[in-house]
Amino acid sequence: MSENTRYGFPIEAWEFAKVQANALLEERARQRGTITYAEICREVDAIPLKPRSWAMMGFLNEICTEADERHGIMLASLVVRADTGRPGNGYFRNAARLGRDVSDPEAYWRSEIERIYNVFSPER
Repeated sequence: MSENTRYGFPIEAWEFAKVQANALLEERARQRGTITYAEICREVDAIPLKPRSWAMMGFLNEICTEADERHGIMLASLVVRADTGRPGNGYFRNAARLGRDVSDPEAYWRSEIERIYNVFSPER
């Protein structure tokens, strides 16, 4: 992969797409909601993401890693599958890579979204 691209996208566009996604996810957190993979692909227009792509997985992993460094949360926990209402398996693999205990994936995910809602609560 070229140093000037991420998953084939120009680095500047990739970084701007992350700004767009972070703003969208933070707003959903303030609303105590979630967003589907397809919705985030439609809303983030700086790069053409596809829901079931390596680029999407890398994109959300970067968002989680950066939010973990800033706030101690995995912000992309709010991105869910339309058919299950939960994140895909790659999310849980990334959570484990970041040191999270995902031995009970459902319990971990539910507690993480509550932590996110608290971080972005309008009452804070």
